[in-house]
Amino acid sequence: GELENTMLRSYIKAARLHRWLARTDCPPAIQECRALFDKVYAPKGAPDPSQELAEDPMDDIVQVPDSAMTSTVPEDLYALIRRRTAVLRASLKFDGIVYCRASTHMGNSQIFFYPNGDKSLTPVAASIKYIYGTLTGEMLFAVQRHLPLDNNRTIDPFSMYPDFPAKLYSTNFQSRLEKAKVSWVVSHFARWAVSDSHIVILSVSRD
Repeated sequence: GELENTMLRSYIKAARLHRWLARTDCPPAIQECRALFDKVYAPKGAPDPSQELAEDPMDDIVQVPDSAMTSTVPEDLYALIRRRTAVLRASLKFDGIVYCRASTHMGNSQIFFYPNGDKSLTPVAASIKYIYGTLTGEMLFAVQRHLPLDNNRTIDPFSMYPDFPAKLYSTNFQSRLEKAKVSWVVSHFARWAVSDSHIVILSVSRD
């Protein structure tokens, strides 16, 4: 259709521009604009390539790269892992899906996961605060759960529609961090603030 044709033309033009900027005979003045193009058209919140981890999963885990350097961990993460240094990453890719810490990309940090990997439990909504490496060489998430509603004060209007996967939550997070393996994640979610104290969370599962 017309929309698809427009998208294709835009993609071709962008590819030609990208190729031209990469040519050795591209005028220096135009090459100077490359940084500006990258800032304008790069995905917002895109992680630094040096921080990106895009390895294929092996046995439902993502391994710490051999070349990764350790960093001093923040105090709240130390309270969880009891180590003063660890490999810290901005993002990782697992099974074709990108996950990021909240400070890198808020949308890619929002997940539903099974607590302790127990699939008999209902998945909970959380935000990835850190992505860190364990002593066994596995990359894990340190997450904060969204607090549930105070049912004595607020009624969730979506509770009347069990087939619609939206739910009302508090905007606040649980103070303590907890571990989550990437294989425990069910999906990302989208969120909308409906007030200063409440948000609507909707699963964006691919299933």
